Amino acid sequence: MAKRVRLEDIAKACGVTKGLVSRALTGKYNVSDETRDHIVQKAAELGYDNNHLRSRPETISRVLVVISSRIMLKEDYWQPIIKSISKTLDMSSVILEYFVYEENKIDDETLAKLGSSKCNAFVVVHSNPKVINDHLKNLNKPVVEVDPKFFHSDSVTKVKFSNYDSMYQATQDLIDKGHKAIAFYGSDMHSTSFRERHEGFLACVDANKSEEIAGISILFDNSNLNYSNDALLEKTLLSSPITALICANDIIALNAYRVIQRIGKRIPEDISVIGFDNIRDGEYANPPLSTFNVPREELGKEIANYLIGMFSERQLRYSQIVIHCPYIPRSSVRSLI
Repeated sequence: MAKRVRLEDIAKACGVTKGLVSRALTGKYNVSDETRDHIVQKAAELGYDNNHLRSRPETISRVLVVISSRIMLKEDYWQPIIKSISKTLDMSSVILEYFVYEENKIDDETLAKLGSSKCNAFVVVHSNPKVINDHLKNLNKPVVEVDPKFFHSDSVTKVKFSNYDSMYQATQDLIDKGHKAIAFYGSDMHSTSFRERHEGFLACVDANKSEEIAGISILFDNSNLNYSNDALLEKTLLSSPITALICANDIIALNAYRVIQRIGKRIPEDISVIGFDNIRDGEYANPPLSTFNVPREELGKEIANYLIGMFSERQLRYSQIVIHCPYIPRSSVRSLI
């Protein structure tokens, strides 16, 4: 049986006091955002069970972030969103708490702990297994899913990026630049966002069928989270006259860089590449990757303000909220005209 992680263990690992750890994990004031993020991150790494924390007065509105430890540890991507949610809620005296779970250990005990929360609403971050989705739906409290990996129910509010529209725009931009053979590289089965991005690509190719555009889908199984299938991509690029590659996200695009260069082709002279997410590595790639920016802080504010409106009964319940992701053109794309 695994040893129970205590507040003292987290405090020792972080080099702070037990009291500071308690305040950080319970969303209390007088803790800097940087310190809170560090303590929450370390608690997730150690496997701390947040349900051991003492409850607070019922008069305080609380939001529970439901997040897997795997997603929690993707600090650069998700923490800015959570930090923005917390900061905006804090301005309205709403407390943000965490429920961290293991994706491969969702049992009756986990669901019981989740159901016993005294929170007023839930925010589910990305990974949303059906068993958790169904359990939260039965609790009859507002549920917001951020970039949901799977679609399960219309009874929750889904906050998504402009996946379809952005990929439609990327495809149209390449067509306007004279590209005739354009490929989408990604996975339809990995997540809802990837599927929507693929659909946006296909729709734009279809809308331009009079231009005789060849739209090629290079799809792979991403269940192991490798974000690539080098052999499939290499085979397709060598057998098709593809001049532009639209990737489901930046990680896939940067993996594609490696394959393109290995087969002796140049970016963008031979193949233009576009990604999605605007991760830091893409900006410093050679050449810098054209992409779509995910406005993480604005996304967090939107979620928090939506929940605040729900608490005060001033907000209609939305089925989904779509956040616009602006295009960032860099030197990985060239015009053929």
